[in-house]
Amino acid sequence: MFLHRNALCSITLANVCALALAGCAQWGGEVLKDNHVAFNTSVAQAMDRQMLLNIVRLSMDEPTQWMTVSAINVNTNVTVGPSGRAYIPANGIVTGDVGGAAAFSYTPNITFVPRQGEQLARELMSPIPVASVEHMVSASWPISWIFFLTCERIQEVSSFDVTRGFGVRADDPRFGRMMQLLDALQQRELVSLSQVPMPVTWNQKSIPDADVNLGRVMDSKKDRSLLIPRQDGGFDLVSVEATPVLTLYPGAEKDPEGRELMDMLQLGDRPGNFRLMGLETQFVADSMTVRTRSLAALLRLLSFGVDATHDAPPPPTDVDCPGELWMLMRANAGQPNVDLAESVNAVFRVHRGAIPPEDASVSVPYRGEWFWLDAKDQTARQVFALVRDLFDLQVSSGGQTQPVLTVPVGR
Repeated sequence: MFLHRNALCSITLANVCALALAGCAQWGGEVLKDNHVAFNTSVAQAMDRQMLLNIVRLSMDEPTQWMTVSAINVNTNVTVGPSGRAYIPANGIVTGDVGGAAAFSYTPNITFVPRQGEQLARELMSPIPVASVEHMVSASWPISWIFFLTCERIQEVSSFDVTRGFGVRADDPRFGRMMQLLDALQQRELVSLSQVPMPVTWNQKSIPDADVNLGRVMDSKKDRSLLIPRQDGGFDLVSVEATPVLTLYPGAEKDPEGRELMDMLQLGDRPGNFRLMGLETQFVADSMTVRTRSLAALLRLLSFGVDATHDAPPPPTDVDCPGELWMLMRANAGQPNVDLAESVNAVFRVHRGAIPPEDASVSVPYRGEWFWLDAKDQTARQVFALVRDLFDLQVSSGGQTQPVLTVPVGR
């Protein structure tokens, strides 16, 4: 039986397309397996560049702009040549030609949406929640680093003021010393910051016995709380809440540096759990008052680390790690002519130049120049990662659903 030439070509092309589609299924699976890390890395790098870009903008007294990822899609295209030979490799290669017979391409599309409005402004400018301070320490960051970056005051100890035009000025020498004590005690496992279950009493006055009926008891059960009898015949409404606390372990009161920290923070003469509260004055026993700065102020602080010019001279060599910065803050606190902004540059330095090095940790172009973090600057990279985590913890997605990665994998 003879087939018309056009019919034969149609059958051949159909067979080729079938082979191509079968290969696509296997290839799509390989794309999903081998390339999801590339997607993850691409989004992370985009967020890193956004953070660095906004820090650079703040150093130039320019407003920030934030974006969020709204969608990640993958477009694929397979073209089969007239020879009838089609081969789709399953090795994760996503572009190229095979034997002149098949061409295939793989294009990821990441959609960004601008963030603006009252919600974003409130998240950036409101004080960082005390719970977020604890979360960052629970994520293995040192207590001193978190307190240094996020806290304006701890109990009666003030840290430093961050104001554009006035620099970074510390007035209380105790703050630098507190950072030293926290480092020493945390290294010896005598202090920690964590969330622990603690009973919280919600009523200030006793709840009269006449007001405690079956309905109120059932409501307290739904709220996971208890009505606890008092000696005066009334009740307290008590629930167990996860509460951020600073813990001084037994032995701290016998340690000279532990004793010094307890006296500095007015924590009495015994170790224990001290609840962190975002208040100005203490009104609950076994608690500590903490006033935090905003995320916007924290980013402003980091902006002092941006080099002012191309090929700027290195910062002072005697301050290149947090411990040396604590010492400097302690020694120069209260001196009117001392600006610690240069020391911030020593701990967190953003380089500025015409071309960034190939191994830069993160780099971004802006206004005809490049800005980057040195891959060998471990302290700067760690501070940057810490602030990135804190930003993700503080700023919501703006009511948008989380982005979904869509990859065609065939059947």
